[in-house]
Amino acid sequence: MRQFKAKFKLIFLPFVFIGFCTVIIYTFLHWLLLIRFNVFTLHDKYADFLIPGAIGLVLPLALLFQKLRRLKPYNSRHRDPITFLIMVGGFTFAVPICISQQYLISATGKLTRLDSISEVHYLPPTKYYTVYHAYPNKHMVHVKMILSVSGKNNVDLNMNAYAATPVFDRVFPDTNQIAAMRNRVNPKTLIIINDTLSTMMFLKKLPADSIMMMRYVNPTMVMPKYGDPGRYGALAVVTRSYKFKTKPIIPKIEPAAWFVLKYHKTISNNLSANEKKSYFNQFAKDCETDFKYKPLNKFIYLARLPDDNDVANYQAAINSRDDVAEGEQTMLSPVYEPFEKRNGSKPAWIAGSFTIGATLFLLLLQLFRIKNLDEFEEGMFEKWGKSLKGGE
Repeated sequence: MRQFKAKFKLIFLPFVFIGFCTVIIYTFLHWLLLIRFNVFTLHDKYADFLIPGAIGLVLPLALLFQKLRRLKPYNSRHRDPITFLIMVGGFTFAVPICISQQYLISATGKLTRLDSISEVHYLPPTKYYTVYHAYPNKHMVHVKMILSVSGKNNVDLNMNAYAATPVFDRVFPDTNQIAAMRNRVNPKTLIIINDTLSTMMFLKKLPADSIMMMRYVNPTMVMPKYGDPGRYGALAVVTRSYKFKTKPIIPKIEPAAWFVLKYHKTISNNLSANEKKSYFNQFAKDCETDFKYKPLNKFIYLARLPDDNDVANYQAAINSRDDVAEGEQTMLSPVYEPFEKRNGSKPAWIAGSFTIGATLFLLLLQLFRIKNLDEFEEGMFEKWGKSLKGGE
């Protein structure tokens, strides 16, 4: 019992105190330096994972090593209690610190209300947005498939599909815009759809996203084929179903933003080539079906992407087709659940992960005893006495 009380008081309680202070102090500094005053910028994987993870792994070694090295296993076969306890302690510190940074980002992120999606470029950047006018065109989706291996000895094959959908302020292409053009010209202007004479009534019935190109054509280009009726020019429209005899020059799009989605599946890398191909084809089919019925325009709010590797993969998807104008692309993730739920169960995960780790640490302590307990306690009391005298 004396051993338990000593280990609980002189090792476990300092362990809990160090862990609690580490989470609080690092999270506060993250908020103060990177969010509140933006003193400098860090890649999200460094600020949220690598740095706090390293701190969590190092602190037990730096602050508890002198105490842990006084431990001796009850079972002589356990030769190195310090290393294992430090590993457990390190993960007990690192996991809640990392989760706390994710909670900090989501909890402090500001929600900005936009009238149209293009306003995202003119207002100060924030983490979240609601938008009144935003029209994603699913027919113009850009997709990039990326395969990678992971796990010990590369036992896992990861299949990832990155989809980026262009978003505009209004329906694109806009048949109402064609109607406005029609009203500005002579009513006798011809309507040519897919190189065939048609009518404005038929044009208005076409779904907006079924139109690939539209433009006004001068009479000098229309009359050689259509004669005198073409003296007022024509509105030429090309739908996506039209088969060109020669590849046309398609104007490059300039969307206000991109809605991005990621699909993921992991299979065994030990499968045969035919089995992998079969799984990949099914994965691609499932992604296509899910995207087809995904209500991209029914989102509740939009979230900016964290600065991680996925950003480069979405950019690769956007660049996979040569139909996008040059310039910086704004990528947003549509979210379909209430804004109040953005933090999820992160607070519970923070408390739970630390509690589980600390409990495991305490249980593992019972496998060891403190060598020379009397000297150990006397040394601790002497340090406390000196600190008290110094404080006086």
